[in-house]
Amino acid sequence: MGSWQSVVAQNLAMKPKIKLSQSGASLFGFAIYISIVSMLTFGLTSALNRVQGRAETITMEADLANMRWELRELWVHRTATGQSFSAGEIENLNPLQLLGGRPNNYSGEFAEAPAGVRSVWYFDTKAKRLVYVFSDGRQIRYRLTSTAKLNRASQGAMGGVDLAPD
Repeated sequence: MGSWQSVVAQNLAMKPKIKLSQSGASLFGFAIYISIVSMLTFGLTSALNRVQGRAETITMEADLANMRWELRELWVHRTATGQSFSAGEIENLNPLQLLGGRPNNYSGEFAEAPAGVRSVWYFDTKAKRLVYVFSDGRQIRYRLTSTAKLNRASQGAMGGVDLAPD
């Protein structure tokens, strides 16, 4: 074999080594790419969960504001017709019994939280509280009460009736 043939043979023997190192480099690049995409996906998912939680809170607060406005309208109507609320009449009462409408996600009256429900209102008949159950399982409770018993009422409360947080 001539010298040029031995050089060609050596080059052919080296080509697989070059492919192996290129293959390793592309696997490393792919691993970095997957890591970056995973981090971005995690960040996006976390941000989406925060936005959904905030949207649920805003929806719950809007329901609460609507119920408070209906209570105010009821107070105005009763005052205009010569009727008034007595503190004993409203204490421990389900406020939705006084109102004409109910939130779409109202489940009803229960002695304890209904199993498996999320993002709903219900009235706790033991504690005599209107309860909102968030999608993550947290709960917030409100009681229908006379504002005379409170240090502070919600904004716009009138007539001595309010849904106060517990």
